[in-house]
Amino acid sequence: MLARIADSLFWIGRYMERAEDTARMLDVHYYTLVERQSSSYKLRWEPIIRIAGEQDRFFQFHPEADAESVFRYLAFSQDNPNSIRECVARVRENARTIREIISREMWEDVNGFYHEMKNFEPEEEVRGGPHRFCRRVIFACHRFSGVSDGTLPHDEGWQFMRIGKFLERAEMTARIVNVQYHNLVDKEGMEEFDDHQWMAVLKSAGAYQAYRRWHRSRIVPARVAEMLILHPDHPRSVRFCFTQMQLALRDISGTMPGDYANEAERLTGKVLESLRYHHIEEIFEKGLEGYLVELQNSCRAIGHQIARRYFYYSAA
Repeated sequence: MLARIADSLFWIGRYMERAEDTARMLDVHYYTLVERQSSSYKLRWEPIIRIAGEQDRFFQFHPEADAESVFRYLAFSQDNPNSIRECVARVRENARTIREIISREMWEDVNGFYHEMKNFEPEEEVRGGPHRFCRRVIFACHRFSGVSDGTLPHDEGWQFMRIGKFLERAEMTARIVNVQYHNLVDKEGMEEFDDHQWMAVLKSAGAYQAYRRWHRSRIVPARVAEMLILHPDHPRSVRFCFTQMQLALRDISGTMPGDYANEAERLTGKVLESLRYHHIEEIFEKGLEGYLVELQNSCRAIGHQIARRYFYYSAA
């Protein structure tokens, strides 16, 4: 497979996942704030900007983070290269350059999604709240995932797209847990917390209903962190994402279990072993924030090594 094709598929997976994650986060937290307008409620809009990794750029254009400015910036802004609209535009551009590789159904789906995003009027959506726009994005991303799985051959290209998706998802989940855990937990005693706030954290990662099935008691912050970091079966946990990345990388290189063919596989395997054998108590003892920052750094390092090995190999 040509490096440019692998590169485009990888970024299609990343940008589509980024659009969905941002839409889910905006939708959940907007309605959480509407429902919980009290002076003691700690979940404000600045943490959402921090989760998106846009705090520096956002405050260059806006003096403060409120519902309107954050929604406009994360959903529509051309000043934000990671806004939902810009992510969808980049998906379409990458898909356009490899139309001979992807299926016709994939192209039609992406192209239709792109034009639908262009037809949304920011002013109208801001006035009406983000729900309609965000749900449209989330379900469009789900549909694209189904169309891709059902029509694109499950060869190297499909694996690169999966790697991009799960790499993006792992980093986003780590950010959500890192920012929200320390934003919501009472650092004095870690005893006073509100179930409603933690429901929002779980819903941001699409994990609320699964949590309720596995834990029928009150929501406990440590269990939320454990589920989103270490659970082997939930599709948005960090461990699950790294498992899928390892399988995809091995499928591309032909590496057998217990070995690795390149630095991206080595780093992925190293992180996954830590996730498999750590207990959440050990992570807290070590320091949750430091552990999650290390996970995010590992995601970035793995992305760099994948690009170096597969996309820019001749230059490297």
